[in-house]
Amino acid sequence: MIILNEREYAENCLRNGLMDSKPFNTLSILAKYYYHYFGYRKKKITSLLLDYLSKYYPRYELNELSWQTSAEKIASNAGSFELFEISGVKVTKSEMETIIGLKNKVLERLAFTMLCLAKLNNIKNPRNNGWVNADSKEIFSCARISCKADEREIKIGKLWQKGLLEFSKRNDNLNCRVTFINDDSEEELFISDFRELGYEYLLYKGENLIRCADCGILTRGNKAGTKKYCKDCATYAPQGSKTVVCVDCGKEFEVDSLNNKTSRCAGCQKVYRNNYQKELMRKRREIGNC
Repeated sequence: MIILNEREYAENCLRNGLMDSKPFNTLSILAKYYYHYFGYRKKKITSLLLDYLSKYYPRYELNELSWQTSAEKIASNAGSFELFEISGVKVTKSEMETIIGLKNKVLERLAFTMLCLAKLNNIKNPRNNGWVNADSKEIFSCARISCKADEREIKIGKLWQKGLLEFSKRNDNLNCRVTFINDDSEEELFISDFRELGYEYLLYKGENLIRCADCGILTRGNKAGTKKYCKDCATYAPQGSKTVVCVDCGKEFEVDSLNNKTSRCAGCQKVYRNNYQKELMRKRREIGNC
């Protein structure tokens, strides 16, 4: 998950209860948002993260103790990282000419993807100097290139042979540096969405791609030109809400009809969470005194 504007993402999460397939990613951005925008510190941030998990992560209750530890660690590090608000990256005419000059659709898509990732890293860290530290599997996924692990390394090697990449001198470092960055050339296009970098390049090359009318992600269009939504948005149908009776106070409250986990109203959930944390700390003290 590559998020450019983390503030917008955090606010969208809080409005709509979003959760990445890797909850750590969402929690880390929320923690930074709470720290930098509200001035909250570890105890408050931990409480908010656990409350968010209990509401929007169905598997949370399966391992609450582990999530307690993870939330505390994430909250402790919230102030150590910047909350990025990046509008996008500029790709220049010189850079695009270099990529097109490869005359190989797969290598062009790979080079474009690595260029965008490198330029994003340069914005985040001005001393980055074009390095890409993502795993090759992640890079090829962003580029929309399907191949086996050994084939990935061969394709990366071809870009190195053409002088577009440079490898680290350390044997234990698999990072690559993009060597053809040229910010002094005129802007050719601006990339503000990193979800489908391979498709961004194919769109530039004139292929039939559309931006989903709902979520904005790039997806393949149809021959008739009538397609408006990506697969996920086209198949999603809101299921409405249902009434649930709180197991503690007996009060009725509304939840999403697909939510089969929430059993307490907001007030009782907060009391339950506070009591749970107190009991957890008591047990930890007892273990520490043994």
